[in-house]
Amino acid sequence: MIHTPTMKELQSFLVTAQHLNFTAAAQVLNLTQGAVSRQISSLETRLNVRLFNRHARGLTLTHKGTEFLPLVENALNQIHRAVDQLTNDKQQIKLKVPSCITSWLLPKLMTFQQQYPEIDVELTSAIKHNINFASEPFDAAICYGQPPRQKDLTSYLLFEEQLVPVCSPTLLAAYEHTLAADEMRAFTWLHATPQKSDWSLWLNHVAQKEAMKDGGTPDMKQSEQHQHFATLDLAVSAAIQGFGIAIGDITLARTDLDAGRLVMPNPNSVASGNGYYLVRPKNLQTASLDLLFDWLQHPESREPAGPQV
Repeated sequence: MIHTPTMKELQSFLVTAQHLNFTAAAQVLNLTQGAVSRQISSLETRLNVRLFNRHARGLTLTHKGTEFLPLVENALNQIHRAVDQLTNDKQQIKLKVPSCITSWLLPKLMTFQQQYPEIDVELTSAIKHNINFASEPFDAAICYGQPPRQKDLTSYLLFEEQLVPVCSPTLLAAYEHTLAADEMRAFTWLHATPQKSDWSLWLNHVAQKEAMKDGGTPDMKQSEQHQHFATLDLAVSAAIQGFGIAIGDITLARTDLDAGRLVMPNPNSVASGNGYYLVRPKNLQTASLDLLFDWLQHPESREPAGPQV
């Protein structure tokens, strides 16, 4: 009969597997190296399975250890969530999102929390656009890209990405017309990816439209001036400040477009084929999470009524 491992053993295994070094794991756990080693040995004896290969310069996970790691991560995360819900006066939702969507999301979260003050949404923004609920302590996430295919996840499309050039209106002060793609070469192009993929996608789309109209193959040359940023929100922020032209998503840029902080120098837009998806684990069902998902999926029904006349 296999006895259930202790929490100390599982925590020691998780941290040791993450660092693959007893000394580093001991520092994280605030234990001695020998104590961590004994916890791992005790766990292996209890399970009758070798989880680590010991080497002179460190550790590697065995095949069984690699299989065991995500199961332990998921189990400990679920225990932590249960403890948080039990001990917290408020119902808490931990939400991870790409940094580029925060300006779109924050007003919606503020109105949600005004409507449901008993629910506390803890927002974490990140550069990475994916989520691993087994290893990350989140209840839900917004992911960018293609719809998640994992069978243990439920996903909902918030909106599809539609790309268009955006810049500060001060940049176009000398022009009384929208700019052709060739005219935009005179400005610095702001990129959110090293591959310049958004600009390339938009240029190819415009080239195809021009070719269909004129029957030729227009030469869509790129600007000679480029500036790269780590995220889309940084590139768009630089565009607002007048440093150049960025390719942004119309939905994410809508507030700045409506406020006049941004304009579209060329109205052509192109669907990137990607989208922003609201994602949650299938095994995590709470009333508060249901409320938040319904709120974000149907924003049109949350608009305040106009003044009475």
